[in-house]
Amino acid sequence: MATQPRPSPLRRWILITALAVVASAMAVAASLSPHTSASGAAQPYTFTTIDVPNATKTFGMGNNAAGDVVGYFVDASAPFHGFVFRGGKFSTLDFPGDNVAWTQANAINDAGDITGNYSLKAPAPTGNVHGFLLTSDGKWSTADYPEEGHIMSGGGYAIANDRTVFGCFHDGVPMTAMFGYSLGSGGTSRFEYPAPGTAFAMHYGATPDGKTLVGSYRAGGTSMESWHGYLVAGGKTISFDVPGQLSANALGIRQSPDISIVGTYKVLVDKTWNLHGYVAATHGSLDPAKWDFSMVDVPGAVQTIVRGINPGGSLVGTYIDTAGINHAFIATPGAPGSPGDPPSSGGSSTPAPAPPNTGTGPAEDHSGAPALIPAALVLIVLGASALAAAGSRRAPRVS
Repeated sequence: MATQPRPSPLRRWILITALAVVASAMAVAASLSPHTSASGAAQPYTFTTIDVPNATKTFGMGNNAAGDVVGYFVDASAPFHGFVFRGGKFSTLDFPGDNVAWTQANAINDAGDITGNYSLKAPAPTGNVHGFLLTSDGKWSTADYPEEGHIMSGGGYAIANDRTVFGCFHDGVPMTAMFGYSLGSGGTSRFEYPAPGTAFAMHYGATPDGKTLVGSYRAGGTSMESWHGYLVAGGKTISFDVPGQLSANALGIRQSPDISIVGTYKVLVDKTWNLHGYVAATHGSLDPAKWDFSMVDVPGAVQTIVRGINPGGSLVGTYIDTAGINHAFIATPGAPGSPGDPPSSGGSSTPAPAPPNTGTGPAEDHSGAPALIPAALVLIVLGASALAAAGSRRAPRVS
């Protein structure tokens, strides 16, 4: 009967070490994958600037399934005017009336109905900031929380396909309380979070069916670290933060093909808090630990604010350039120059250089992880060589 001799202690040590090296190298390589949950990996987008012609500042606020974009801009005639960008053309939106000081358009549904804010001129009564609804057939109406005496009566920041408006109203001078609200054919609701009586929260986004909401709340103080995002779904309110980052705000949400949330987080740079964007893919889970977060910064921008996302994954928002000027943008999934680039804004499209390295994983990942991948491969090769060497020293059979 043929027998095998016991491997020498040296060969056993080589085998064990080689296997350990290979396993370690595989773990390192896996940890560097850009698809790791909550990894903060960047996702490629094609960015297009959509500034309103002759505006000094433009703010992108929301988009819909058709790719229509709403927002507001600044010019010499008023602090803010609303706009809609549709089919490559801009239309200005101003709430009607001689006593209106400014208008902001914040959200648009798939039917083309728009909501936002407007303010009365001074001297204005308490509650001079109001929410509005502009229907797709051109009819304007006020959309306030139906209760008197608030320092800010209402502000629309999201709109469902049935024209339900979601937003916030404020109390206190200076502001000491902020409440979310909804207003539509189903009635009015008031949202107090994180606790009744101490609420400081507002609704920023809603799915087209109006059943899932996102927003931001403040708890535990007034510092930047006190802001968090929330998701309201299935009768539950879930608080979340961007992993490893501070001051999360949830500003927009899409419903299909899966629930994805967009917003901002803050990074302290030279004593200044800078905003950066993110997209969180929930994969149908209500557990933020199972979400995938991708960081999004407009290339070359100092700050990026992501406000909306549509079913195609296109983003809309605002970026601030090195001169401190605000610009609206559209970000279409895919590398620059890929098919399906968003339309130009009639000569205002502004391609930008490579993004600055803030150390927080902006539009391109500067974390240094790619430099570690060859080292992992070297470990795998060394481990494989050790296994081969151990095998070559195997003793011959004894009959």
